[in-house]
Amino acid sequence: MTDHLSSTERAQIQWDNGLPIATRFNDVYYSRASGMAETRHVFLQHNHLPERFGQLACGATFTVGETGFGTGLNFLCTWQLFLEQASSGCTLHFISTEKYPLKPNDLGKALSVFDELAPLANQLIAAYQPDTDNLQMEFSDSGRCIKLTVLLGDVLDTLPSLDESIDAWFLDGFAPAKNPEMWQPALFSAIRDKSHDQTTYATFTAARLVRDALAAAGFSVDKHPGFGRKRDMIAGRRIPPAGLAKTGKPWFGPATHHNPEKTAIVVGGGLAGCSSAYALARRGWQVTLLEQHDALAREASGNPQGVLYAKLSPDNTPLSQFILHGYQYTLAILATLAKEQPELWQACGVIQLAIDAQTQQRYQALDAQHPDTLLQYLDQQQLSRIAGLTVDYPGLLFPQAGWVQPPLLCRALAGQAGIRIVTNATVNDISHLNPGWLIKTSQGELESKTLIITQGIASQQFSYLDHLPLKTIRGQITQVQATTRSQHLTACVNGEGYIAPAMAGFHTLGATFDINDTGMDIRTSDHDKNLAMQARYFPAMYRALGADQAVITGGRTGFRCTTPDYLPVVGPIVDRQHFLESYAPLRKNRKQPIAVQPDYLEGLYVSAGHGSRGLISCPVAGDILAAMINGDTIELPTPLLEAIHPSRFLIRNLIRNKK
Repeated sequence: MTDHLSSTERAQIQWDNGLPIATRFNDVYYSRASGMAETRHVFLQHNHLPERFGQLACGATFTVGETGFGTGLNFLCTWQLFLEQASSGCTLHFISTEKYPLKPNDLGKALSVFDELAPLANQLIAAYQPDTDNLQMEFSDSGRCIKLTVLLGDVLDTLPSLDESIDAWFLDGFAPAKNPEMWQPALFSAIRDKSHDQTTYATFTAARLVRDALAAAGFSVDKHPGFGRKRDMIAGRRIPPAGLAKTGKPWFGPATHHNPEKTAIVVGGGLAGCSSAYALARRGWQVTLLEQHDALAREASGNPQGVLYAKLSPDNTPLSQFILHGYQYTLAILATLAKEQPELWQACGVIQLAIDAQTQQRYQALDAQHPDTLLQYLDQQQLSRIAGLTVDYPGLLFPQAGWVQPPLLCRALAGQAGIRIVTNATVNDISHLNPGWLIKTSQGELESKTLIITQGIASQQFSYLDHLPLKTIRGQITQVQATTRSQHLTACVNGEGYIAPAMAGFHTLGATFDINDTGMDIRTSDHDKNLAMQARYFPAMYRALGADQAVITGGRTGFRCTTPDYLPVVGPIVDRQHFLESYAPLRKNRKQPIAVQPDYLEGLYVSAGHGSRGLISCPVAGDILAAMINGDTIELPTPLLEAIHPSRFLIRNLIRNKK
């Protein structure tokens, strides 16, 4: 196994009577006098967080931005204060940056001196697994949600790419004289761009270059007494800009949504719909979930077992980046829900076989890019020990992954307070009101200012969404009776097909992949195909099942809904005609400057096209939508939000001069 963060990327620590000192900067991580007291004085008090947390309405999210995660002390003190002051139903999102993350052992040692924070610190340490992309955690306590995002890398690279709106900044990191690379004009520009009119900041330093840069970026600069021996510190707030021009691609501009009632209707009771309802309910919304069948998860989300399959690319494509974000988010959701329903899933590990030389090369490149906590490239013998049966290929192990019961997950997501499920409710049409939407169902008419369509390919039946290039791919799974030998399988194994450890006396394996096939029937020929994939790529399992005497106990056919670029469509829906007219000049000149913002059909959103990755992409998509609708900051970087935007196909066709 390899440590994927080299020694130059990890923080190098020396200890001075228990005080951590960064050797790279020759500076302390926290005050020798009292690290907690300094954090409370500088960052909590001067960002007015005690009163701001106490004034949060149920369902509100407060976002803190920090430059320099270090030991996580600032985060823990903020977390503690949030639990003391914020009401149930509120969310704290703490976004930090770190170029040189501490090793887990160093983090634990640095925080061990703060007895008061031990219960929270222990949770952080247990979840702390630095990744080359970023680190995401989620904790809950008494109805409050605490999210932590640590962006690993140079702050001048990571911070500008986020589509975030920060409520309070902790400008930390080492002193400007010792870490001049961070305190650059680009940092203050990024801070300005991620702030709103009520954003505050505080910092321990009162250096002239920091004061001047903050003033130039549009912040007030007020001196205050520093902590301990430090004479001065500064704090302030954003001064509303006078007509600053927006940068970026205007056709992906954000939708402004106004619904003070905080009520929404979600159409579709599969993973996409249940995830969207869950994310809104956690923000204090009342959600009506409409499902056309007699129960949730009757279609593509209804398979008895689903594997958390994260097919990543060493080229770090947008699809790969989105999958990684979704994978980490799903793991966090499962950890939360499994506290009440441990049968929801099994974290047994997922093996992805490298079945040819090209795949081996790709997997080895991934292994070099990511830490062992995410994935490991192992040989046949190592994988065989993990799988419990002989594996004939090397491949990747995702140690945190496993198999999920999708129908049970849907019920757990939709079972949250604030969600009302209406079954046997077929939506026949939707009409735009002013404001809001009229939803015509088989049980009558409903109205809502906020409407989310999550019906897969059926989303195209509504005229407002029929421009989305969704397509279906038929898939059939096979259920095979477990044998004494097959029950030795202890991990999910993916080759061309997949197989999961036994559940309730059977194994689930699959799945076929048929484009332009709309047949709902269960086919013997497809069962044969699924078994043949096991015979070819996992022969030990095939023999354990009984080979050609394997007992097939059932099967299921479903339809994956996907898009031409295999990324989902997640976000607001535009007025198509106005959009095509506004950006028509791009047909002749793709670089034509256009300042027009898109005209959105206010309150209409979609989450569809998740393909075979619904377990990974639906939960994070639901959270993205809920953040958009509720006016919260969004965890995904701007390029990824653009990559999943429903309007991306319209703009591509305009640029390519296609109809």
